[in-house]
Amino acid sequence: MRFSFMTATLFAVALSACGGGNSGSGNSNNQPTATTASNTEIITNLKSSNIDFFSILTWLQKPPGTWRWLSTPSQHVLVYIPAPTNGNTTEQDYANKVNNAIVQINTKLRNVLVLEPVSVKPANVSFIQISYGTSYVPPGTTNYQDYCANVSEGPSIGNMILPNSEYGIKSNPVFVNLGNGHCDVTQDIVTHEFGHALGLANHFKGFGIGDAISPAFWDVLATLYGNPQSTTAQNLIVRRTTN
Repeated sequence: MRFSFMTATLFAVALSACGGGNSGSGNSNNQPTATTASNTEIITNLKSSNIDFFSILTWLQKPPGTWRWLSTPSQHVLVYIPAPTNGNTTEQDYANKVNNAIVQINTKLRNVLVLEPVSVKPANVSFIQISYGTSYVPPGTTNYQDYCANVSEGPSIGNMILPNSEYGIKSNPVFVNLGNGHCDVTQDIVTHEFGHALGLANHFKGFGIGDAISPAFWDVLATLYGNPQSTTAQNLIVRRTTN
């Protein structure tokens, strides 16, 4: 069975809804609550958010396993942050929050992942691109806060990013779309979207369900990057952040 257009559309619509309310993309003080997860829950969450997404892509003809960016401290993931439009305080705010998220991720996932911000669009290399005001909003939707940000294959679209046959990231660039002109993009929302850009496709408790980000989110991300690509669920070693 091939990955159908209908399946792709359902994933795109479901994961475009990142922005507020009960979808869990931010709380009022922009601080994660104490949602934690046991070792078993971390593996279950990583399986549902990452491995199971890969397993439906049967056209890749690969057994299911973790997929993510190639990452060692010496191989950085580049994040292209376009210069905000002169005098546009909203874009400047988004850029500041992106830089804050990068610092936070690099601190939490030190020794297994390094994000490197760049001001010039990379050439001939895979990268993450920040895009201002281009979050996908489905036609007819007026609940703008629930569609405040998304990760996709382009600006203003809901197409999910995909893995490649080597358990890496096929989509290039990976767009992090921030804001739609009618919502509040919090720091938690920005950090949450980086979780999607790094390979967490589906929400789980503590990541889009209840909280945008939380200790559970960080431990799932650490486990994803603390194990080799293509690791199956039964072979995962749980990794936890220390701060």
